[in-house]
Amino acid sequence: MVKAELMTGADTGFPYDGAKEHYILDIEHRDKAIVIIETLLPAIPYPKKKKKRD
Repeated sequence: MVKAELMTGADTGFPYDGAKEHYILDIEHRDKAIVIIETLLPAIPYPKKKKKRD
């Protein structure tokens, strides 16, 4: 399933001034939110550990 299809009908908005328009995930619809999050997890990079400074 294409990610954009999952958000059909979702509201959009700007998270901060100067940002591009983004979908707003409605967490009140739990089942749909879980499907969307599980679909996006493989595409989200895992944070890299920062090197400690001496």
